[in-house]
Amino acid sequence: MDAFGVHTAHRFRADPHAISGARHAALTFAREHGVPSERLDAIALAVSEATTNVVMHAYRDHEDPGTFTLALDLAGPNLLIDVRDDGLGLVPRDDSPGLGFGLPLIADVTDAYAFLPTDDGGTWLTMRFDLAG
Repeated sequence: MDAFGVHTAHRFRADPHAISGARHAALTFAREHGVPSERLDAIALAVSEATTNVVMHAYRDHEDPGTFTLALDLAGPNLLIDVRDDGLGLVPRDDSPGLGFGLPLIADVTDAYAFLPTDDGGTWLTMRFDLAG
């Protein structure tokens, strides 16, 4: 990998079509910047799960879906992926039986992840993929 400090960001409408668009953007970025092919499935799964959570949960009290940002950064030997929304934040759903499969899958396929609140009450999920073998 020859890139250091490369950044790009994309904004999506939080609807079901955005999930594949975000996954495609992440994989295109990864391939263009030499991310090892054995990491691509994990990246695709993590981005799919993270953006599905935004589509399903972040704007559930809004008539129209809001937006989310997908930021991709190469920082030394790491790929950092951030998914940010301006939705409800991490609040439980009354109609949900509890933790789904998305967050455990993200935990399993990333090397590190964290959830943080945004200044406007939304959610910021940051995921790290170690690329140095």
